[in-house]
Amino acid sequence: MAINVNSVSEKIYNLIKGFGHEVQSYDNEGNLVVDPREGTRFAVKEPNILVRFDKKNQQVLLSANKDSDVSELREMLKDMALDNLQDFDFKLFDKHLEPKSEKVDIAQNQEKDMADVMEGFGPMTGSSKTSYQPLDSVKLVVRHKKPVNEEVRGSRSRNIHSIYIQRGHERFKMAENNLRAARAMARHIQQGGEMYDAIGSAITESAIEQRKLREFVRYVSNAKLVNEENESYVKLAIENINSISETLHKLIGIKSYANACEDIVARNSVEVLTDDVDLQSKFTETHFDDRVANAIDSIKTAMSRQASFESKINDAIANESFDNLKDLVTETNGLDFTSPHAKLGYQVAQMGNTAKDPMLSNYLSGISKKISGGSNLNQFEYSTIKSCLLSANEPRVRNEAVDHSKIYESFLDSFIIED
Repeated sequence: MAINVNSVSEKIYNLIKGFGHEVQSYDNEGNLVVDPREGTRFAVKEPNILVRFDKKNQQVLLSANKDSDVSELREMLKDMALDNLQDFDFKLFDKHLEPKSEKVDIAQNQEKDMADVMEGFGPMTGSSKTSYQPLDSVKLVVRHKKPVNEEVRGSRSRNIHSIYIQRGHERFKMAENNLRAARAMARHIQQGGEMYDAIGSAITESAIEQRKLREFVRYVSNAKLVNEENESYVKLAIENINSISETLHKLIGIKSYANACEDIVARNSVEVLTDDVDLQSKFTETHFDDRVANAIDSIKTAMSRQASFESKINDAIANESFDNLKDLVTETNGLDFTSPHAKLGYQVAQMGNTAKDPMLSNYLSGISKKISGGSNLNQFEYSTIKSCLLSANEPRVRNEAVDHSKIYESFLDSFIIED
C-alpha cells in the first residue's frame, strides 16, 4: 500500500499515452529518459502540454497552452494524483511550451500561479519570512520557518510555521498549517461567516482529520503494516483524505461555496455507529504508534459515513427507473472509443444522466471517470452498477417487461473488481 513514486511517474506517462499523444519523458536535469519511471517531466507537442511530477513535494502539475483542450486529461490526472496522495495543480500559458524549457523551471515568470491565484484571491507576496494573500477585506498571513526563495516556484506555500486569517484589526490563528483549509476559512469569513460558527468549526475539524489520516497512511505504509486484513481501512483513509481536499477546494470558490457549506456540515455531523472492530490490533506488531491511535476515531467516523452513504445510494437506486437507458446504451454501438475502458466509462456516464436522484447521478459520474481512467472498481461500485442495471430492467408498468439482459450481459462481465 506504500506509495511508489516511480509507479506514479509510470501512471502519468500511461495516462497521457492513453489519449493517443506522443510523450517524451525527462528527468530532473532535463535529460531525455527511455524509462518513464525515471521521468519527472512529460512533454507533448500537440496538444501543447507539460506534466511535472514533483516527487519531493508530492505534487503533479499540468501546464498547457491556452489553445489546447485538456479538460478530460486534467480531470483524470487530478483523480490519479489524489488516489496516490499527491497534490494536483493546473496552469495555462500564452506561449508555446517546448520540452527544453523544462531544464529551467517553466513555471518561473510566465503566468500567475494557479495555486496562489484563485477566484477573488490575489497573489501571495511579502517578505522573506512572511507571506500575504488578500481576499477583499480579508487576508491570509503565513509565517515561514525558513526564508522564502523568490526564485523557487511555490516557495511561499512551503515551510509554513503558522497561518493567520486577518479581518480588519482581528487576527485568528488556524489550528492547522493547511493552506487549502486557510483559504476555505478566508472565503467563509469574507462571505460573512465566523471562524467558530458551524461551518468554520467544520473546516477546522476537517483539516485536523485530514492531517491525522495522512500521518496514519504514511506511517502504516512506511512501516509495512498494511496487509490483506487491514488494507480496506487504509483505502478508506485515503478516500477521506481526498474527499476533504475536494470539499475544501469547493469552499474556496465563490460559485461552489454555498453548496460546499452544506456538504461540510453534513459530513462532520454524521453519527458514529457502534461496532466491535478493534482497529488498534489490526495495525499493531510489537508496539502501538500514536499515529495509529490518533486516526482511529477518524477511521471509525469514516466507516459510519461510508455506511450512511451506501445506504442512501441503495435507497436511491430502488426508486429509480432509469428511463431511456436502453436507448442510450444501445447508441454506443455506433460510436468509436479509444479503449474498452473509455466505452464502459461513457456507458456509466449515460446511466448517471438518466438518474433523477442528484447524489446517485454524481456518484455514477465519478465511477465513469474512474473506469475511463483505467482504474478498477471496488465491490460497492460494482454492486451499484449491477443494481442500477437490474433496476432498469424491472417492469414499471403492469404486464409490461423489457428484457435488457442481453444488452447488459457483456457490459457487466467487462468490469474488474479490486481484491
